[in-house]
Amino acid sequence: MIRIGIVDDDRDSRVRLGQEIAEYASVHGIEYELNEYESALAFLDKRPAGFDMLFLDIDMPGMSGMELAEKIRETDHEVVIIFCTNLQQFAINGYSVGALGFMVKPVQTYAFNLNMERALTAVSRNHSRDNKDSETKFVLRDGTISRLVSVSDIDYIEVRQHYLLYNVKDSTSGARVVIKNRGTMQEAVERLSPYGFWRCSSSFLVNIRSVTAVSRMNVFIGDELLPIGRTFKESFMDAFSRYLAKKGWEDPCQ
Repeated sequence: MIRIGIVDDDRDSRVRLGQEIAEYASVHGIEYELNEYESALAFLDKRPAGFDMLFLDIDMPGMSGMELAEKIRETDHEVVIIFCTNLQQFAINGYSVGALGFMVKPVQTYAFNLNMERALTAVSRNHSRDNKDSETKFVLRDGTISRLVSVSDIDYIEVRQHYLLYNVKDSTSGARVVIKNRGTMQEAVERLSPYGFWRCSSSFLVNIRSVTAVSRMNVFIGDELLPIGRTFKESFMDAFSRYLAKKGWEDPCQ
C-alpha cells in the first residue's frame, strides 16, 4: 500500500491529479491511499504522518508549498516530494528540499507517468532500506571486549557524563545487557539516526521500533519508562506517528 498526499488550494487541480493517480494505479496494479488538503496550513493542522509520496503546489495562500516542504523536511527526510506548479521559474528551488521533480500545470499524462515511475522507484528504495536497517551490525567496545551488535537489538542509549550506555537485547536469552562506551550523545545521534533512532530527551536516544507505549510524559520500552523532554517532544511524537502509519497501525496519541 502506497500512501499519497496532495496539497493544493485549487480543487480542479486536485481532481485532475487524483484522476491521473487512479489511472496509473489501475494500469499498473498499485494499491494506494490518497489524502487531499486544500492548503499547507490544513496539512500541518492535521499533522498527518507516514506518507510515501506528496504532490505539493507551490503557490498557495498562507504558506507556500516550498515553505511546507521545508517544514516537512525537519522531521521526514524520506517522503518523496513532487511539486505541481504553474510557477516554473521557481521549480528549481525545489531541489533544495530534496524534491524528486516538478510538473507544470495543468498536469499532462506523459509528464505525470514519468514522475510517477521515478517516485515509485524512490519509494521502493526507501522501503528496502527500512527493511535492511535491522540487519545492520555495529561493533561496540565493552571494556576489553568488542561486541558485534545488530541495530534492531539496541533498545535505547543513555548518556551519563562522558559515557554512552547502550541498552541491548541479548540475541540468545532475550535479556537486556548494558554496554558502556565512552562518547557523546551527538556521536550516537549521528551514528544511529539513519536507523530510526530519535531523542526523547537530552539523555535518551530511542529505537522507535522498541517503543511499546507512549504517554504525554514518557516512553515505554517494555517495562522501562523513559522521560520525554519538552524540547524533543514534538519531533519524537512526529517520528512515532510516522512509524505507526507506515506499519498500518493507528496512533492512539492523536
